[in-house]
Amino acid sequence: MTAEEYVEAVLAIVERIPWGRVTTYGAIADALFDEYGGGPRQVGSVMARHGGPVPWWRVVRADGTLPPSHGEEAREAYLEEATPLRPGGAVDLRRALWLP
Repeated sequence: MTAEEYVEAVLAIVERIPWGRVTTYGAIADALFDEYGGGPRQVGSVMARHGGPVPWWRVVRADGTLPPSHGEEAREAYLEEATPLRPGGAVDLRRALWLP
């Protein structure tokens, strides 16, 4: 496995997340682990460096939140896509989680 292959595998999963749904960094890492290894932090690193062209707002932390720097732009996308949110603004993972 090369670093480029891992990046492509992560981004391919992100591109498959349906409109109005989300997945977690950990779920992506779990889906790729047998073939590539790695964990949620590696997925986060890929998203930070290469995630601009894909729907990055559909990848959230295990508690349904994004890093604060992404909050407002992501919230606009969630509202546009009718992504289920909790009263505090985080994604409602019980209703919105998509597993790769």
